[in-house]
Amino acid sequence: MKTYIYPENLRSAVKLWFWNVRDFIIICGGIILSAVLFAKLWTPVPLAFTACYAFLTLRAEENSIMDFITNAVRFFITSQQLFLWRKS
Repeated sequence: MKTYIYPENLRSAVKLWFWNVRDFIIICGGIILSAVLFAKLWTPVPLAFTACYAFLTLRAEENSIMDFITNAVRFFITSQQLFLWRKS
């Protein structure tokens, strides 16, 4: 008998260890690309970018540093704030 494990109510994001599956695939691809570039060019810069991305997308209780930075940029820079002044 096979046991299948599904996300809660089939609505939550699929996670693999501490990352979403999409982030995990990007990290794995970055590690492979970084290893190839390190072998050819002897530069650790792509590995540093991959490690930084892996740290920023690390999830703890459905929150990540990347989500916080994205929301902060959206709130302070890209979205218009509307203030209404009324005389009381």
